[in-house]
Amino acid sequence: MPAPGRDRPSAGDGIRLQKVLAQAGLGSRRVCEDLIARRRVTVNGEVAALGRRVDPERDVIEVDGARIGVRPGLVHYLLNKPAGVITTAADTHGRRTVTELVPAEPRVFPVGRLDADTEGLLLLTNDGDLAHRLTHPSYGVPKEYLA
Repeated sequence: MPAPGRDRPSAGDGIRLQKVLAQAGLGSRRVCEDLIARRRVTVNGEVAALGRRVDPERDVIEVDGARIGVRPGLVHYLLNKPAGVITTAADTHGRRTVTELVPAEPRVFPVGRLDADTEGLLLLTNDGDLAHRLTHPSYGVPKEYLA
């Protein structure tokens, strides 16, 4: 069995899994307990049990096979980008940018691009791992555009 604090938190260490899931926006703690009880949640590849404690900095937490972002400090905004706003973090020509439409702190970056005259859903985040998984062609994430 791993030593406490190494691969798995000991009984008193870490945060209750349902609390971490609720903080990630998956529902109330009760809803998250139900996800765990229905064996839909894994931690580091193992089906999680009620009462499990996790370290959000180290543990890989998945729901229905999809990894969830639970590291403290991560921010994700879904923005309905209006026409006339450019998809960039900064512009040297003084045009309005998508980053001006969300809080300045913490600093976030757009994931993907929409033309200035286009409107639509755009993700802004400070989660580099998520941005990479969504945009790198090797992950095969489908994107749909209607112009």
